[in-house]
Amino acid sequence: MRIKSNNMLKKSLSTKKFHVAALLHADMLASSVTLPLEILTGASQALGRVGTRSLDIACFSEGGGELPIQSGISLNTLPLSDLAETDLLIVPAIWRQPHRVLKRESRHVDLIAQHVAAGGLTVSVGSGSFLLAETSLMTGRSMTTHWQWFNAFAQRYPSVSLERRQLITQSESVFCVSSVNSVADLMVYLCGEIFSPRVARHIESQFSPEIRQRFSPSPLGAPRDLHHDELVADAQTELLRDLREPVRLASLAASSGVSARTLTRRFKSATGVSISEYLQLRRLDEAQALLRRTNLSVTEVGSAVGIHDPSHFTRTFKQLTGLTPSAFRTAVRQKGFRVSKLPD
Repeated sequence: MRIKSNNMLKKSLSTKKFHVAALLHADMLASSVTLPLEILTGASQALGRVGTRSLDIACFSEGGGELPIQSGISLNTLPLSDLAETDLLIVPAIWRQPHRVLKRESRHVDLIAQHVAAGGLTVSVGSGSFLLAETSLMTGRSMTTHWQWFNAFAQRYPSVSLERRQLITQSESVFCVSSVNSVADLMVYLCGEIFSPRVARHIESQFSPEIRQRFSPSPLGAPRDLHHDELVADAQTELLRDLREPVRLASLAASSGVSARTLTRRFKSATGVSISEYLQLRRLDEAQALLRRTNLSVTEVGSAVGIHDPSHFTRTFKQLTGLTPSAFRTAVRQKGFRVSKLPD
């Protein structure tokens, strides 16, 4: 989609100090907050001495203090009572069942309502859109949510214009992204508004290899990552969390909410390869990056991507690239390159 600029958004970005607040709760998906905040922080650091925009980031929860969340990590938060007027409010994705969060986090709904009513810039990630829609301020306005909750969302909020085919929606200063897989694109755009287009271009190039490269077509004929099956996209994200881990199909299917047979069928249909083939190709992609950018030995590179037998690693790598790992490293390092400065 094409994101439109508007006067309300420009007004919210006009001050030098930019305040960002994230509403946290125990059932949130951590990456739906940490990724946007890391992109914003990276953009602020990239600006350096050439600009005057400073960033203030704070996370808030009902009682404040250390907040343990479903993934097993804990985050430091301030109490909701300390939340004052902010420029950007981030509403994180909900882990699993949104309805139980709606019952428990009514104070979040109130704060979101106040912020949206004041015209504040708002970003809702995935099923966090339930908290946003619960404010009753999105009647007749465009929203999206995680594909798994389309029907439940439409049933609960019939007056909202649910965009099932859009990964990102905008309604004045309110943005919704369908999942964590899409939030990077929105944050790069917002970096251009908050800081400058120059900084946005820089942060996009810095974060692309980590958060977006795997969703681009590969010149080596790797499987198609540019597809519209969000269930498969989420499964791909899980597979890529640790390339050293073997495929655990039963666990992966359970976390996706479908049978192993259904996941296998949909994965092959969306990507063109099986789950095990996909993981193998992504391991070899990462191996190429490590050979190009590090001084790890060939054996260490193989182990780093989950292929512990050096002979098997060399043989598999050559089948893909036509070169042994050592020959590949020699070839790519003979090509001169230089790191460009931040463009003017």
